[in-house]
Amino acid sequence: MKVGSNIVPLESQTSNGAGGEELSPRQMAAAVFSKRLAELVSESVVSTEAEGPVRSLTLYSLAQHLELAYPDVPISQSGLYRLIHGEAIPRLDLIVALARVFDVAPEYFITDNNQ
Repeated sequence: MKVGSNIVPLESQTSNGAGGEELSPRQMAAAVFSKRLAELVSESVVSTEAEGPVRSLTLYSLAQHLELAYPDVPISQSGLYRLIHGEAIPRLDLIVALARVFDVAPEYFITDNNQ
């Protein structure tokens, strides 16, 4: 396997730091995705009117926006909650939709530059 700057060999990613247990590839993917999504959500704000009050982005408002902008990509508030807490793995169509919403490359959600 060729190891690039954003790809870390699987054998160096096996510990979760808590009890030395090995993480499965699924758990590692969920951890990276949830960290990235949480960062974007926490940094984002929304306004309901042109010059209305600005507030933090909520999972509910993100789910509503995704439903309107991408009706063929089903996701609920509870689905986003599961993703942001690393309890689920996103589908590729959802990764692409979220990348468009947050104006980032889809790769942002699957690479961890801190390793």
